[in-house]
Amino acid sequence: MADLSQKEWDRFEKPEHSHVYKQIATVMHKGISQEEVAQFYSKWADDLQYEKELPEDVYNAPIVTAAAAADGMTAEEKASVRVFDVAAGTGLCSLWLRSHGFQHIDGLDPSEGMLAKARAKNLYDRYICDFITDKRLDINDDTYDVLTVSAGLGEGHIPCCALYEMVRVVKPGGRIVIVTRAQHLETVEEYRDRLEPLMDRLEVEGKWQKLERKIFPGFFLDKEGILWKYQVC
Repeated sequence: MADLSQKEWDRFEKPEHSHVYKQIATVMHKGISQEEVAQFYSKWADDLQYEKELPEDVYNAPIVTAAAAADGMTAEEKASVRVFDVAAGTGLCSLWLRSHGFQHIDGLDPSEGMLAKARAKNLYDRYICDFITDKRLDINDDTYDVLTVSAGLGEGHIPCCALYEMVRVVKPGGRIVIVTRAQHLETVEEYRDRLEPLMDRLEVEGKWQKLERKIFPGFFLDKEGILWKYQVC
């Protein structure tokens, strides 16, 4: 999801979704800070019924993320591994992870309002209200078997440098699945000519190995998504 011009809004064919379209444009505007993003999401979760405005036919990022995390794992593995859901929000990804059989999931999000919604549904074992950057989180090295990021990238969202912290907290052999709007690679300055080169550099440095990169439809309405899946070395 990214900035939307008035022209884009005007040509949108589904006016029943115009409000959520504008909400996303607001939280993704250039120059927004991480703190402003967190405050916005707290308000959206509380006042604007975030989940009701993002049903499956509008937004499929959590579905795609959870399926990629589960792919190739046995039922026994999914029941025993530890998952770290970054940019957890209200727990939409956790719902889908649990539907695939994952049982031990921790969630991180800087929005207290979002995490409160997830807590009310008992979707995580641990609720961490924090930003993920290059600053060390209160998490030991090699803690998780799977790390997911469902739509956590965007203007004022997760910075490129957070990849180092993601790799640090995942065990060797563990998986990292990152899903975002494909257009972000061009429209968000933080990621343009920086995110994928850093991903490639981490692979050259032996930090992780790419398992999958794909573009998929329906990330948000008619906007394409992009998925990366890596195995930590």
